[in-house]
Amino acid sequence: MATYLLVWNPKRWHWADLPDVVKQVGRGERVVERWSCGLNRRIVSGDRVFLIRLGREPRGIMGSGTVVGESFEDVHWQPEKAQLGRKARYIRFQFDALLDPESEPILWRERLKSEAPFSATHWDTRSSGIRIADDVARELEKVWSDLVGRPAG
Repeated sequence: MATYLLVWNPKRWHWADLPDVVKQVGRGERVVERWSCGLNRRIVSGDRVFLIRLGREPRGIMGSGTVVGESFEDVHWQPEKAQLGRKARYIRFQFDALLDPESEPILWRERLKSEAPFSATHWDTRSSGIRIADDVARELEKVWSDLVGRPAG
């Protein structure tokens, strides 16, 4: 099982139902999201993903889950690119934890950038689908589990 980073930037895409999705995940409901995975074709069912919010504060890890199914191509998520016929690669993943960065503490990006072993990873990527090294992923799982108050993954 590999671990990958997914990116959400509210400056580029408005997640209108985020508060509702946070509540669903918090109640233990099965929530599966489709998410762009950049150009990555190696993500497979069972892989682990962490969702980071970038763009504006608060920035940091806000969710985690497990990939369900294989990656696929579909119409681009940006309307202007979709109108040009451009495609994007996606995965579907099931959340096991999701925090609302506007009202809950998240795993701050500054901590990720300044503490070992996290500082070895480029967290400010513009594109989803970046692989997180195994040693960093193991430590991330521990810190994340402590933050969300339950085992992640």
